[in-house]
Formats: sequence, C-alpha cells, structure tokens
Amino acid sequence: MFDKESSNLFDIERIKQYTIYSDPDNKEFNSEFDHLIKCWYAFINNNDSYLKEGKDYYIHQKNLFEVIRRLDKRRVYYKVFHDLDKINEFKYTAILCYWINTLKPFMVVNSSSKIYNAPNELFSVYLIISMIRSVFNEVHPNEKFEYPSPKRITDIAYNFKFCDMSREATIAFVETLADNYGVGIQYILSKNEENKE
Repeated sequence: MFDKESSNLFDIERIKQYTIYSDPDNKEFNSEFDHLIKCWYAFINNNDSYLKEGKDYYIHQKNLFEVIRRLDKRRVYYKVFHDLDKINEFKYTAILCYWINTLKPFMVVNSSSKIYNAPNELFSVYLIISMIRSVFNEVHPNEKFEYPSPKRITDIAYNFKFCDMSREATIAFVETLADNYGVGIQYILSKNEENKE
C-alpha cells in the first residue's frame, strides 16, 4: 500500500527531530503569572476599582497557570512548525486572550459590577487594546491614540463570549484591529525585516 519513500514518513528517527514540549521553569511561570496579575489589577482599577479580591472577585490560579502553559506550548508549536523563534506581540496577545476566554481564570461574583457578565472577555479586550496602543505609540509617537467606543468594546467582548472563535480567528481579529490603527501587517513585516538584519 505504501511505497518505500512514503513509508519514511513514519520513521522514528525523523520524528525524534521534533521538539518535545516541557514546561518552563517555575521562575518563568511565576514571572508571567505576576505580569498577568498586574495587568488584571490595572484592568480592575480602570473599570471597577471598588472590587475587592476574595470578596467581589476571585482568581483561579490553576487556570491562570494553565493559560500560561498553553501559550508557551503554542510558542513551541510556532518554532517546530513555522520555524519562528519568537512570535510577534499580535499573535502572543491573541493566543493569550484566546486561552483567557476559554479557561476563564477570573470570576467576578459582585453582580452590581459592570464587568460581572464578561470579566475574562473584557479583560481580553483590555489586553488587546493596551498592546495595540503600545505599538501605536511606538510607531506614531506624535499622534493621539483613539480608543474604541464603549459600544464597540461591548461588541468585541460579546463576540469573545458567545461566538466560536478559534485561535487563528482570534489572531486574525487582533491583526485586523491593529490594521485599523495603522500598525498591523505593515508593522509585522517591518519588524520581521529588522529581525533578519
């Protein structure tokens, strides 16, 4: 059924060349965890600063570590299958948000909070807009960043919560939104050229 050439696809020596995933060390895990917690606190302060951890909201630490782990696995995937040593900030943020939206490590239990219905999805929007703003300020230092309207932010969060978005669709969404600010694909291509030099 298979000729000799195609049967080499199942050669164990060829398979051994692939990178085997192993978790990052605890220091890397904790550093990424601390960074995400700081971002979450900034998000809370910008939206509902009266919310108190352990009373109004909870952080499921195991799920947050799993978000970090799955993001790291995707980095390995891009190295193995796309030969990318580093993924750009658009892919990184999109994949991070995909897993936050999927694993939902943040739970707001205070029903009077305006983020009560979609804390993970709104946090994802916050992370995406923050990243795009950071790139925008780097590329256009003399221009003012215009935030999306509250209605648009609600619409994005709704899509994250109720639409079946894959990792790839989330990446495409983030890159398209960045394009609206003039920092999308052109920025990625120029960064890729810089990295080659």
